[in-house]
Amino acid sequence: MKKIVKVGSRKSPLALVQTELVVREMKSHYPDWQFEIITMKTKGDKFLDTDIYKLGKGVFVKEIEEAMLLGTIDLAVHSLKDVPHILPDGLTISAVTQREDPRDVFISADGTGFFELKPGAKIGTSSLRRDAQLKQLRPDINCVPIRGNINTRIQKIETMQLDGIVIAAAGVKRLGLEDRITDYFTCEEVVPAVGQGVLAIETRADDKMPLFVGCINHKDTADAIKGERAFMKVLGGGCKQPMGAYGRVLDDDTVELIGMLDINGTVRRGKLLGKRADAQQLGISLAKKLEEGHER
Repeated sequence: MKKIVKVGSRKSPLALVQTELVVREMKSHYPDWQFEIITMKTKGDKFLDTDIYKLGKGVFVKEIEEAMLLGTIDLAVHSLKDVPHILPDGLTISAVTQREDPRDVFISADGTGFFELKPGAKIGTSSLRRDAQLKQLRPDINCVPIRGNINTRIQKIETMQLDGIVIAAAGVKRLGLEDRITDYFTCEEVVPAVGQGVLAIETRADDKMPLFVGCINHKDTADAIKGERAFMKVLGGGCKQPMGAYGRVLDDDTVELIGMLDINGTVRRGKLLGKRADAQQLGISLAKKLEEGHER
């Protein structure tokens, strides 16, 4: 008798593509298993006209996590950047995928590059983190809030008469829309959100699913994000305070972590190198340095 695994996902086109990526990888390890994708709307999907920061933490994962605790689903696939630093009791992140491109990108209305835009250009973004860093790069532009899935945001370039939008490269690439990208920002120019480009597989902690899911865990990514999520935890989750962090494994023993924090309109940036085994402590140290105003 075949094992049937129920996988929870948001309904958006990107969420489904991401969930199908994980299911394909799982099936390569367990070809006799069947996977049923169960979609659901989260609070973040239902209130598209509300400022995302006013909705609170976990707005794209809470309903899915509740379904897992009830036993309705066996595992869930999330964009890691949507997952709060504190998980509900009984749940755990059992694996993360190899990271897609972590950078943010600019999609222009007419092909004009970000740094060639005229003063006063209107740029759509859903993120205070991006807003703070874009204004540092171009103090003369105007950032306006936009929400919705990737295709909706691209359409808003025309409907809202924007000069362009800034979104994550990973989602654009996963949807096959890479040809729409005008510019890529380096991770130093616009420090990504914690976990950007990474898919997280969340399961109940007290059943066997974590053991099965562990086979697709990407160790370098898992080690790198330990520093990012520790950075986020120190700063209170980044719900209202613009912040970002990006970690990468440089070699068998070394991790690099960059971070940014906006305090009252002033963007602070920093970078630390450390041992892979100390990635968590690296995140804690960098967050405290930026809080205290020590940039390096």
